[in-house]
Amino acid sequence: MNLKFIDIHTHGGFGVDFNYASYNEVKYLLKELYKKNIKGICPTLVGDKKENMQRQFSIFKKIIEEQRQKTENESIILGLHLEGSFLSPDKSGIQDKNNFLEPTVKNFKDLTGEYSGIIKIVTVAPEKDIDLINYLNENKIITQAGHTTGDNLKNAKGATHLFNAMNPIHHRNPSIALSALIKDEIYTEVIADLIHLSEDILTLILKTKQKDKILLVSDSLPVSNYDKDIIFCNKKINKYGKDENGTIAGSVKTLDEICLNLINKGILTHNQIEQFAFINQLNYLEISSREVDILNR
Repeated sequence: MNLKFIDIHTHGGFGVDFNYASYNEVKYLLKELYKKNIKGICPTLVGDKKENMQRQFSIFKKIIEEQRQKTENESIILGLHLEGSFLSPDKSGIQDKNNFLEPTVKNFKDLTGEYSGIIKIVTVAPEKDIDLINYLNENKIITQAGHTTGDNLKNAKGATHLFNAMNPIHHRNPSIALSALIKDEIYTEVIADLIHLSEDILTLILKTKQKDKILLVSDSLPVSNYDKDIIFCNKKINKYGKDENGTIAGSVKTLDEICLNLINKGILTHNQIEQFAFINQLNYLEISSREVDILNR
C-alpha cells in the first residue's frame, strides 16, 4: 500500500516538541516521519513567548533553506502553522492563554519579525480578529478559524480541527462548526483518530463536506511514537495525550497510523485516504511543481 501523506497540523513526535526542539532533534524527526511516508509537514507551534518562538523560527528557516538546496530522506517542511497566539482564551484547550495576543497586524509582525516568509498557516479566533485575517490573506498566508467561541468564519479560508475547540452545532444558532461543514469553499482539518471525533461525526463530515476540502491531520503530540510522559504547554501529558485533568492535548498517533486505522476499520478507502491526506493538501497549500516532484520522489 504505497500511500503518501502531508500533515499540516503536527506538534511533533518521537519525543520531539517543535516548540522547543533543537536543529538536530527536528532533523531526526523529519527522517523518522519520512520512513512513515509522511512526505511533507507544516510544523505546528503553540503560543509562547516571542523570544522562544523566534528561536524556533530561526531553526526552521535554516532547515527550509537547506532543503531548497538539497533534499535528503526526510519529510519536507512546507511552512509553519501557528496554532497559538491569536486564539480565544475561552477555548484555549491545553494551551497557556497568557501567551495569547490580540489578532492584529502589528502583533503578527512583532511576533514573526524577519521570519514571516516561512509562515504558511495561522489559526485565528475570528471573533477576536481586528485586522489580521485580511492582512494574512492578502499576503498569501492561509487563515484558519480555530480555538474560537465565534459564530462567523469572517474571511478565514479553513477551519482548524473541525468541532474541537469551537462551539458545537445548534439547530437554531449559527456556528463556525456548521459554517465550515456546509460551505463548499472552506477547507476543514479533521482529526480522525476516533478520539477527537466519534465515528458518527466522522460519517457526518464525509457525507456533508465537499470531498476536495477535507484535510486529514494528526495534531500529533511529541508523545506519539514515544514511551514516556512529556511536558507540553508546561503540562504533564500522558501516553494517551491527556493532562492530569483529562483534557485532550492532541493525538498520540502520526497521520499514517490514523489513516491506516481508518482503512483497516473499513471507514475510508485507499483512494479516499490518498485524496484526504495528500492530494487535497497539495491543492490547499498551492505547492509548486518542484515541491510536488520532491514529495513524489
